[in-house]
Amino acid sequence: MGIFDDVVVNAKSAAEAVGRKAGQLVDVSKLRIGAAEVNAEITKRYETLGQYVYENCRELTAADPEAVGKMAEIDELKAQATAIAKELNDKQNKVVCPSCGVQCSNTAAFCSSCGAKLAVEEEPIPQEGGPNDQAEAQAAQGPEPQVSDIPPRQFP
Repeated sequence: MGIFDDVVVNAKSAAEAVGRKAGQLVDVSKLRIGAAEVNAEITKRYETLGQYVYENCRELTAADPEAVGKMAEIDELKAQATAIAKELNDKQNKVVCPSCGVQCSNTAAFCSSCGAKLAVEEEPIPQEGGPNDQAEAQAAQGPEPQVSDIPPRQFP
């Protein structure tokens, strides 16, 4: 049974080597996950700090043209986000409560969450004498007579 014992010993040593290698891989994976979590937390803290500086330190950074440019870019993106949100709310027949930010029906006079009065945007009523009235009046008169260089035909 010498050969069988050698095979068993070799198998055990191979299994131990594989186990050690697997343990190393697990340890490396845990360290990588830990590093990713720490980096994510650093990014989150940078975002929080940046938002704080953006909101509270505009006057202090007014002398720095790079900071002013970055803040202007953020202002433009915020304006775009607001316009998109308004258009989305219009498509969904919703208005946003100015007090609590909850979406309410555009037919509601008061917020269903906090009870604040909602601003109702009314459709503009066309007034007489506007550009549309002039176009409509011209269309109602019909086409203008056309003047031609060709003399009228004489019949005998």
